[in-house]
Amino acid sequence: MNPHAETSIPPYRHIRVGSEEGDNSLPGQQHEPRQGAIGTPNPVGDKARRKLTAEDVRASPGRATRPKKGLLPFPHYQGFARPGMARTSFLQAVSAYLDAMKPYYQASTIERYGRDLRTAYRDLSALGVAKSPTAISEPDIEALLYRWRTRPSRFGGLMGPASQEKLLVVLDGFLQWCGNPAISNLRRKRHVRLPRAVATPIRVLNDEDLERLLRCAEGVEGWPGIVARFLVAFLPATGLRPKEIRLARLRDLELDKGRILVSHPKGEGSWAAPDYAPILSFAREAVMDYLVERTAYLDGRESDSLIPYCRASGEIGPWSAAMLRKLKADLQERSGVSFKGLKTFRATFAQRAIDGGARVEAVSRAMRHGSTKTTERYYARIRADNAFAEIERALARPALRVEAK
Repeated sequence: MNPHAETSIPPYRHIRVGSEEGDNSLPGQQHEPRQGAIGTPNPVGDKARRKLTAEDVRASPGRATRPKKGLLPFPHYQGFARPGMARTSFLQAVSAYLDAMKPYYQASTIERYGRDLRTAYRDLSALGVAKSPTAISEPDIEALLYRWRTRPSRFGGLMGPASQEKLLVVLDGFLQWCGNPAISNLRRKRHVRLPRAVATPIRVLNDEDLERLLRCAEGVEGWPGIVARFLVAFLPATGLRPKEIRLARLRDLELDKGRILVSHPKGEGSWAAPDYAPILSFAREAVMDYLVERTAYLDGRESDSLIPYCRASGEIGPWSAAMLRKLKADLQERSGVSFKGLKTFRATFAQRAIDGGARVEAVSRAMRHGSTKTTERYYARIRADNAFAEIERALARPALRVEAK
């Protein structure tokens, strides 16, 4: 089997992150806690503090009223920037921006935004234009885009258009929050062509890849090795997202029914509710083996986490996202199997099901998608060879022979 599914991903317009090309480090905590919402203390310092009034709001974008004293308008911007933002460094503003997002986004999403903005900051610094966010101009953005097209990514090749677009979307949202419409202004210019995602193959793991990963996981010592072997066996049999398996609870397992309750789905508390995912039969023995090793690891201690971690302080809780990324990187280095993240196992689950003849409706339901469009666009699609063979069978006709008279 070809290790790459012969499918393609059209532009992924609704995802607002570009972490695959960014830094995997966690966003800095040195500026917490700071609030970036309107009317809260300014992270710049006392001299720049001033709460917005109703008059200020009336002078906001879309109104021709002159901004009140203390508000810092951006050139060609009909409105105001946040108080004192012109004296705020890029990273200080990022910290305030991430704080302001906390009521609206999951912690993992905010973390990814932080990584993307740090990537943008490093590239702006390399260009010598890492200024206050209100001072970044359209030529600065153009220079940044050229750098993204030409500099190698951390994976060795050039940064793809999809990653450039995601980084640009995150940076645009941040600059807009700071009162800087530089990227929005560029979008309105007819001669400007900003990066857009293009169709690329969906990366999945074949049987040989999975076998190599499992063998290499056996070489990882201690509890991390046990967890690695469990993930390599379990994820292709369930299609769970990294967050969903990381926060799964022991009581969510229902092996007798061949399923697991996804108690922390993507979009929980907003547009998603807990739902079930399958546990395919070929992985159930691996799950039973893991549960025995889990009991030995806890050594009489109690934990509700399906994948617990005992910290030096004595606290027991779920693994962090950073720990799982580190484990993935270790597996990749040991095995030589290149894959972008644990989410690759989710696409592998979907593609193997489609290849085995499962209807896309069934695969979509198992992955808890709202429609089959999401499944087909981003996870699995009938392979070209299989599609051609199916068409051949559907349109097969008796061979016609012309005999000479």
